[in-house]
Amino acid sequence: MKKIIILLLGILLQPGFSMAQAVSASEGKELVKTIEEEKPYIHYNSSLLFAGEYLYYKFYNLSSKTENLSDLSQVAYLELIGEDGNYIFKHKILLSNGEGQGDFFIPTDVPSGKYKLIGYTNWMRNRGTFFAGNIAVINPYRGDQSAFHKAPKNDSLSQKTSEKFSSTSGAFSAQTEKLIEIDLQKTNFGKRERVVLDLEEVPGNYSLSVRIKDTIAIPAKSTAVNFQDNINLRNKKNDSVYLPELRGNLLSGRIIPKASEANLRLAGKKVAFSIPGENYIFKIATTDKQGRFYVNLDEQYANPDALMQIIGESSEHFDIKPDPAPKMELPALNFEDFFISPDLEDWIIDRSVYNQIENAYYSVKPDTIKALEPLEPFYTVEPEVYDLDAYTRFKTIKETFVEIIMFSWISNRRDKGSQIMIRQPEGATNFNIPALLLVDGIMVQDHDLFINYPAHAVQSIKILRNNFFLGSHIFAGIIDVETIRGDFWENFNSEKVKTIELDMPLPKRYYFKQSYKENLSSNERIPDFRTQLLWEPSINLDSEKNSVEFYTSDVPGIYEIQLEGFTKEGIPVAVKKQFTVLPGEQKL
Repeated sequence: MKKIIILLLGILLQPGFSMAQAVSASEGKELVKTIEEEKPYIHYNSSLLFAGEYLYYKFYNLSSKTENLSDLSQVAYLELIGEDGNYIFKHKILLSNGEGQGDFFIPTDVPSGKYKLIGYTNWMRNRGTFFAGNIAVINPYRGDQSAFHKAPKNDSLSQKTSEKFSSTSGAFSAQTEKLIEIDLQKTNFGKRERVVLDLEEVPGNYSLSVRIKDTIAIPAKSTAVNFQDNINLRNKKNDSVYLPELRGNLLSGRIIPKASEANLRLAGKKVAFSIPGENYIFKIATTDKQGRFYVNLDEQYANPDALMQIIGESSEHFDIKPDPAPKMELPALNFEDFFISPDLEDWIIDRSVYNQIENAYYSVKPDTIKALEPLEPFYTVEPEVYDLDAYTRFKTIKETFVEIIMFSWISNRRDKGSQIMIRQPEGATNFNIPALLLVDGIMVQDHDLFINYPAHAVQSIKILRNNFFLGSHIFAGIIDVETIRGDFWENFNSEKVKTIELDMPLPKRYYFKQSYKENLSSNERIPDFRTQLLWEPSINLDSEKNSVEFYTSDVPGIYEIQLEGFTKEGIPVAVKKQFTVLPGEQKL
């Protein structure tokens, strides 16, 4: 990894290098030769879903060279696309050690049809490499089911398709079966009964799904063993090379001179980037001779709104144009045939009723989102903190600075308006430059916008007196302001500021697990029509006996356990086991 970073730095520092998500083929050809290729595998819970159900998935990013999980890319992209070319969703997934997870609730506005689940990283776009998985969606709430035309009885195509689905979905190597075994204490269970899976100690990275087995032929779904059959590799020639997102989200763009200022110099301009909020993110990027810049977001962020502005007096002469989010250029996709017939009406109605009941009780069976870790300020020196609630409050910001804030004052300049100044420590070098004023994480270049802000809306003011270097830019100290409501940016009207909406990475979730161990009486009256009994996107088999437990629901039928993943040595694992939930009384 260190070698890759050094190589990237060498290219980034070349004169005239275009600092963006893509570079010219001549600039990036050494990267393509040196950096390992990646290949994706997506384990998802089912290739047949109804409106009202969840698609759960786990993204595995693998090194083509070592076959192990790759820590090269830190971001992956997933899309669900229909036969008509329309996208149902586009997800951005943060990867950790080559793994990421996500989910999507199928809403009732998604039409019945055949879809492809597409997965890739920005680095994979250079070779056109992506995972393509089959998914069919049945939406019984819409009248048009023409996407699933009925196959004539005894039709050779229908028989051939069923055989294909059966043989493909069951393809497991003998070597894999010997690696890990799923041990069940029995094969028949009652409703709401505890099930314990014992798994052997084989360290690696795995995901586990327990779901009702469909009684009809469903679209083929690859496994960790045969997934390479579902990887598209075009080895296409590009005019540019897409960079791997080594540290997180890589955002890029360029500055463009306005029509009347076409001859302005583009290189060396500073672009300030802010994601406002309590845990704000603030960065500065520098443009190259083409006016291009990039911002690397290695922090997690919870606010999709970002603000960008050019620093300096010449900012009004330029427009900022962010680059679009990464998108794979897809070839013509082959969608698997899938059929439904009138004799499935009762089955479809039952499944839809189960989903409606489960969704009605979601509030008592919720998933939870893992909270983001608080971000530390980008400055490491401890500032002077003035919490205004600890002082007598004054009506204006001017009075507040005069009466409360030490080592800082407001200077009035006829040509430049008011400016908040900081008295630097004795012996500090005076560069005769302005201080950095941040309000809720937004750089405010026109200090009058803050000076005229209501003082009663400000919670605290932090003062950093030392000269501060951020990238290649220097400030004569920092004034870091936090408002009470954190909404300064919502009314921050300035022609110099470009507001953009970021694609949000999916948050990591802890998925609900039904338990009947405690409070049995309170659970008795709550319906339980789960067809997905368990989804565990991260299973570590690093102890001698690894046990996973869950409870059956009130839905009888044959259920299938699917364990997918890769050992620490990169050996693929795909194991299935079935059990039956019997009709009859609940077992509590």
